[in-house]
Amino acid sequence: MYKFLLLAALLFALAACSNTTAEPPYEPTPAPPSRELPAQVDMFFIYEESCATCDGTEEFFALVGERLSDILDLHPTQIHTINTFHRGNTELFQDLAYDLLNVNANTLSKPVLIVNGLAFQGMAAIGGNMREALLTAGHDLFVNRYVFNPRYALTGDELFANTPANPQNLTLLYFYRMVCPACIEIEPLMQAIPQFVTIDGRQVQVDVIRFNTRSGNNRDRVMAAFDHFNVPDEMRSVPIIITASGHYTGAEAITEMLETLGQSDQIGLQLP
Repeated sequence: MYKFLLLAALLFALAACSNTTAEPPYEPTPAPPSRELPAQVDMFFIYEESCATCDGTEEFFALVGERLSDILDLHPTQIHTINTFHRGNTELFQDLAYDLLNVNANTLSKPVLIVNGLAFQGMAAIGGNMREALLTAGHDLFVNRYVFNPRYALTGDELFANTPANPQNLTLLYFYRMVCPACIEIEPLMQAIPQFVTIDGRQVQVDVIRFNTRSGNNRDRVMAAFDHFNVPDEMRSVPIIITASGHYTGAEAITEMLETLGQSDQIGLQLP
């Protein structure tokens, strides 16, 4: 325990000394927060180590230092480590799996990291996803004031019920990820989208509806949009913008579309 506290303190000290830039603002996730908002982002690392003289978290905290040290100070964050070999922790893991993921703990392979309604199993998956998971969780909680409830599954019309598209406006339906290089590349262009464009001699308002595909039910939203707008399989990736005129996948296609925004885009996008 002492070793863990010392290492955690060191990591937070490193984060406090780093020069970080806050993530750019994004549109709120249109889903009702059905739970009380916590005061911090909680990350749960669950593992099993039977050796009495082994810590079992060295590799995990090495990844934390490598992948998260520059962003830990963006939002209050607490890292919890749970060794299921210890008495009582197996039951705790079962409770967490049900409460945070709505799944049976027996379906998960340890080690597993649980963050913001997602579970990453194995050190490769944990290391590859922990940064995006923390960024998304912090943005959801402290910007959108939203906490994911795994027991509340959105279906059908509910997926876009809180994001109606005005048929009189030019609507851009944008799906992205927070660590996607192409998404980061086009973010300055997304921030510079004008509020109005001229179409057929009249001023038309531009509405941008944004969804982080790693947040809450947004994976269901993007899949519903792909099916509704008949996006080909080879084009089903982020970043992607869908308008009434069609879909634009990748930085190059989106850049070209935004440079001529309003010249060929139709209004009246119909959401699924």
